[in-house]
This record gives sequence, C-alpha cells and structure tokens, in this order.
Amino acid sequence: MKKTFGILFGFFCLAMLDSIFAFAFPIDFTYTKMSASWHFYLAGILVFVRDKPWLNRMLIGAFAGIIRDLFFTGTFPFCFLLYPLLALAAGVYQNKARSMESACVIYISLIFLVDFIPYLYQRMIGVTNVSLFTWFYHIELLTILTSSLVVIATIYVDLVMDRFYLFQSRIIKRSQNRRRLIDRRKVPNTNHPNPSV
Repeated sequence: MKKTFGILFGFFCLAMLDSIFAFAFPIDFTYTKMSASWHFYLAGILVFVRDKPWLNRMLIGAFAGIIRDLFFTGTFPFCFLLYPLLALAAGVYQNKARSMESACVIYISLIFLVDFIPYLYQRMIGVTNVSLFTWFYHIELLTILTSSLVVIATIYVDLVMDRFYLFQSRIIKRSQNRRRLIDRRKVPNTNHPNPSV
C-alpha cells in the first residue's frame, strides 16, 4: 500500500466516522440529556502533524480545515482558520511533552478548544444563554471522554502504521539491493576475456 494513499484514505475514513456518529448520535441542544461532539478527523490531524516542521503543520492544517468546511460541515472559514493554529500548537506542545500521557492531555485540550470557542462566541453575541456548567456537563464531558479514547486509539494506529511502512521500506530496499547484485553477476566481465576464445 502506498503511504500517501494510506494517509489520505485514513483521513477520509475519520471524516466519515465524524459524519456517521454525528448523524446517529446528534447533539441535544435542549440540554435535557448528555450528548457528544465527535472529533475523529481532528484527532487524526493532531496526531499526524505532531512531528512535522511548523510550516508543514500549518499547511496540512489549513488543507484539512478547508476540506472539512467545504465537504462535511459547511462552516467555512471556521476550520480553515482554526485547524492551522491547532496543528501548530500540537507540534509546539508535543516537543514539551515528556510522556505519551501528557501528549494525550495536550491533544484533548486542543480538541476542547474547538468546542469551547464556538460556545464562547455564541454566549458573547447572545445566541445562547446556557451556563458554562450546563454546556460542559451535557455536551463537553462526554465529548472529552470519547475524544480521549479516540486520541489513544489514533496514536496507537499511527505507531503501528509507522512501523509497517518502515518494515515495508526495508523489504523494498533489500529487494532492490538483491536485484542489483543479480544484475551485476549477469553482466560479463570485459576486463578478463574468456581464455578459450
């Protein structure tokens, strides 16, 4: 499997999971029961860009954001502007993380911001008067719990895929070296002509 195709296909699947879960388990804006906002796609972005150079992180974040805005949520330019900043922060804080647990906390905190910023904006302009406690308890608490599982699973899959592609590249390199050795043996040595001729 080509690495680029595998990465793109993986992000497509994560985005589809967001859509499927959002359709099957929609957010209850009446705040009468607990619900969750799904962030499979964003978790994948944060884990993928964590070790990339800062400019690559921002470009990947912007591209991923505009794809989500145009094809999945229709919220342009919210994700287009926010995702590059989140991707940049993921790499900055990743360098300070001393363990996998602290890295997970960083990613979950960034995912929390994606939900908190719209709530804060709606509260400021008067679209909603729901208290912070009510919003957090009925929506964000379950979101944080599910996002934690998603982040842990995404990190595990990323590590497995990295090892798979590393193993694949070694196999390909070993095969190429063996083929070159065989080709060299097939080429006649012109420096030592056949004495029988």
